[in-house]
Amino acid sequence: MTNEIDLQKIFSILDGKTDEIERLDENIIMETVGVAMSLAALRESLDKMESHLDNREFEKASHVGYQDVAHNFVYIQRTLAGLQTAAHHKEALICNIAHEASVAYEDVAPCVEQKMQSSVKKSAP
Repeated sequence: MTNEIDLQKIFSILDGKTDEIERLDENIIMETVGVAMSLAALRESLDKMESHLDNREFEKASHVGYQDVAHNFVYIQRTLAGLQTAAHHKEALICNIAHEASVAYEDVAPCVEQKMQSSVKKSAP
């Protein structure tokens, strides 16, 4: 019976934070897109460098490595920092809701994730 009351309290608090959850969810999705874009850019740079190596164009390979690969590696680090920040905001939101509802973090996390599109696992093609 206590579990039902706690869940009702959690859902009531979540309903009051719908806008905040939606903003956070959109932010996580956008940060994830940024990481995907940076990964694609790095892969492209690595493929370009590998092509130069295969063609024994060592100076060109070196140039691509020091310029494009290095640049795109930093790009990934920056996008990952944004994603990590968004993930920390999600964790903080869950902690705040758990505190407000006087329940454990583990009781709140699935309820929050259920409301977020960013929590849906990517299906295999």
